[in-house]
Amino acid sequence: MLRVGRVPLPLTRRLLGSDIHTRGASRLLSTEKEKSARPETGQATQTGTEHSSQRPDPPYTSSVSEAAAAANAEPLPFLSQPLGVPKRPTSESPSWGEKHAEWFNRDARLAKRRMIIKEATRGYFHDFHEIRSHGGKTWRSPNTMIRADKSLYFPDIAGTCLADKSKKHTADMLYDRVSIVAMLTSKVSEEHTRSFYEAALERFRVHPRFQLVQINLQENSLKAYLLSLFVSSLRAHIPTELQSTYLLSHQSMDLVRDAMGLHNKHVGYTYLVGPDGKIRWAGSAFAEPDEARALVACTGVLLARLDSGRA
Repeated sequence: MLRVGRVPLPLTRRLLGSDIHTRGASRLLSTEKEKSARPETGQATQTGTEHSSQRPDPPYTSSVSEAAAAANAEPLPFLSQPLGVPKRPTSESPSWGEKHAEWFNRDARLAKRRMIIKEATRGYFHDFHEIRSHGGKTWRSPNTMIRADKSLYFPDIAGTCLADKSKKHTADMLYDRVSIVAMLTSKVSEEHTRSFYEAALERFRVHPRFQLVQINLQENSLKAYLLSLFVSSLRAHIPTELQSTYLLSHQSMDLVRDAMGLHNKHVGYTYLVGPDGKIRWAGSAFAEPDEARALVACTGVLLARLDSGRA
């Protein structure tokens, strides 16, 4: 009987070599076909390139200008609430008991805490960027006066009179007179307020119980000091008949900023205050034609009531 043993490895390779090479070549050919069908890393197909070029930018790439343009397209709301403080102000310094009660007043402490948090989380250029939207105007003035039973008081603001450098308080200046109060912080804000009161001042400046009160408010101590160095040039710029009601103040408005609608430090604000010290009308930024006419009409109504003893 023929006995078959194990075939040596070299002989096996010689016998099966052609088949091994054939299968290896087939696998190599299929691999090359797959590589040719699949694009290499970093090389995009024509269809993929066209698709990526038509892909829109993500929304988070919009700039501040685009956001301001979108805000400009939205109409401004009318003033929806009375401005001012609920308690009648006084020029007298608070007593020790009143200070003690304020220190331990929980609501007052919470209000100060909210104010600090709001200022800490507010960007340095926030107000500057807000000017790009409607020129910093955040609300439109009402066409009529705020009702007397709903109106609130104008807060007391202390300042130095431009005429004689005496100390004055708005709590004493505003009573028993119809007043247009202009809050100024810069040259731009001065133009803002002038666009409101110019027509009313031209019409009622000869009335004995009408006055224009301008408050140059510089809450920054350095700016207030620099302004004090140029009082003489400021006095030359302001008409003589308006200097007695022009105040230079560095009083902080943080606790009443929201109550007064002072939303932007670069914007001028104008208030119509009745003889009882209450805010009956308000405007911000540059006046629209209807707003300027409304201020003239409301001022005339208050003066007529004051003359007839009904104010």
